[in-house]
Amino acid sequence: MKTKLITLTVVGLLLGTIVQPIQAQVGRGKFGIGLSAVGNMLNSDWKTNDIGLGASADFSYALGSNWGLASKLGLNTYTGKTSANQSVLSTVFYGNIGLSYDFLRDKPIDPFLFGRVGLAFYAPRIDNGPALTSGANQMWDMAFGGGVGVDYFIDESWSLVVAAEAGTLTNDWIDGYKGGGSNDMFGQVSVGIRYYLFDRKTVERIVDSVRR
Repeated sequence: MKTKLITLTVVGLLLGTIVQPIQAQVGRGKFGIGLSAVGNMLNSDWKTNDIGLGASADFSYALGSNWGLASKLGLNTYTGKTSANQSVLSTVFYGNIGLSYDFLRDKPIDPFLFGRVGLAFYAPRIDNGPALTSGANQMWDMAFGGGVGVDYFIDESWSLVVAAEAGTLTNDWIDGYKGGGSNDMFGQVSVGIRYYLFDRKTVERIVDSVRR
């Protein structure tokens, strides 16, 4: 009898761990807010392009079964060396908005695609000196990006998010030099955590439970 009770308890706990994330889907109208750590690299006119770090605040809003709005506010640093082996640092503040498509929104692991457009404000410097302006008539530009990610739901309100993104600006000045054969491009990988506010269905379910 004792063995059966232990077996049933273990099975119940396992089922609970499986079922709980499955119910943690993002319903229509659900709003998410999160923070991410970012590792990035710039494809620029520098001699070398090294890995830089950044952080972002992430926002999402579920429009329907699969589609949603996706937005970011962030600060990135791009690093490298010039042809004279001088260290270069380009600090970029950006904001964007776009669309996302979730493949398995009602599952604990949800892969998704996204595309965004926004503005980037940058200040490239050599060895922490004054901002470079050679050839740069402006210190901001439009940026376009897109990528893939995975959302893992811990429970109904929290999820872990891993994403990879590639993008480009419409000019060649984020590195401080107007030159080279193409516009400056960037790539980044982010890892973060997101909190989802209740959608209308969730609120109605809670109210019904309280009334009972």
